[in-house]
Amino acid sequence: MKVTRRKLVMSTAAAISAAVWRPRFSVAQSASAAMTERVHHDLQTHAGFGLKHSGGDGDNATAGWVANRLRSAGYNVQVSTFDAPYYLQRAAFVASGDNRAAVLAQAPVIPTGAAGISAPLALVEAMDGPAPATIGDLRGRIALVQAPFGRHAALSPTRGFGASVLAAADAGAVAVIIITTGPTGEAIALNCPETPFVDVPVAILAPKDAAPFVAAARAGDIATLVTDGDPLTKPCMNVVARLERGPEWIAISTPRSGWFHCVAERGTGTAAFLEIADWARDRFPDKSIFLMNTGGHEYYFAGSHHALHEAPSPAATRAWMHIGATLAARDAEERNGEWVMLDTADPQRRVMASKDAAAAAEQGFHGLSGMSPPGLVQPQAGELSAFTDLGYTNAFAAIGVHRWFHTLGDTLDCVDARLVVPVIEAHQRTLELILG
Repeated sequence: MKVTRRKLVMSTAAAISAAVWRPRFSVAQSASAAMTERVHHDLQTHAGFGLKHSGGDGDNATAGWVANRLRSAGYNVQVSTFDAPYYLQRAAFVASGDNRAAVLAQAPVIPTGAAGISAPLALVEAMDGPAPATIGDLRGRIALVQAPFGRHAALSPTRGFGASVLAAADAGAVAVIIITTGPTGEAIALNCPETPFVDVPVAILAPKDAAPFVAAARAGDIATLVTDGDPLTKPCMNVVARLERGPEWIAISTPRSGWFHCVAERGTGTAAFLEIADWARDRFPDKSIFLMNTGGHEYYFAGSHHALHEAPSPAATRAWMHIGATLAARDAEERNGEWVMLDTADPQRRVMASKDAAAAAEQGFHGLSGMSPPGLVQPQAGELSAFTDLGYTNAFAAIGVHRWFHTLGDTLDCVDARLVVPVIEAHQRTLELILG
């Protein structure tokens, strides 16, 4: 359970209602105060669209909202679609003896069918890297893969604990259940390829529910895993916008889709993207602007790969600003078994920059927790490397992984516009420094 500091000291619902929230700024800070009001409204709007899974109703509504905002700002907007994995779920749980717990069916889903899969459980202590050397014979068993503690984000056959999942399937497991051991105890959905890299059903179990199943696995008890539903594809939208005003281009991109409501993960970036699109139009009147708002992020950034051919050439692009995940989420601390939300930003965030943009990013993001100095561009850590690999040399991105990242808990109470605005201003400063 999450409890805000305000809830601890105020007794009335009106005191914590978003409807009466107002930023407290002096007259000298009126520009930032106005931005804070706009960002606050955009975060509420984003949250109101609900779940943001690629191609779902919430994602489509968000794409339409973004496209309309960019058209209203004077951009020439084009919307294209591509097929993204989608899943219509009927049931998802694991049961053993008297114990039963909900699970997440890991995308892209290989369903078990309504009857599920029943087999002895076997515990696999996953490693964050190469698979365990002594994983053992798992033929005819359900592998219970316990991930190392972390703020997990993705499942890969070559990085992190994904190698242990692959090894378990190769060792004969008839299904795999991953315990995503993380700071909140909640199940963490994992980004993944567009096609499964193991050919057995995979599910995710929340660590808060895992203890009886770990005990059952150590005893070799029988368990039943059910992930019953229909794996489909749905059209997912990419929104691309242009404002052509000269031979030199500025490119600004952000992902739109994500697991669950993803208000901190995606909402902060979407609000920043809309704010910066308006600002850049007026701030650089002699520059052409290319905007890219993509779906399919959960599937190794599929939307960006489908849209990159529409971008201006690297030679014509003076700067590429990528607005990544979780620009600013509220930090939290645990008190008496409950999470208390704080009025400061979760510092688990960073900035990556290409060599040519590093000095500007260091100056632009100076003083923001976790964000200065910038680090090198890391492959597959967000989408920035997809752009730098193509030769966009003046490129930077902010990316964060907050406590409720990729969980059902990434809701409106994880964000505060007052924490997002300084990060938007840092993006603006950095772009000004790059462009001179």
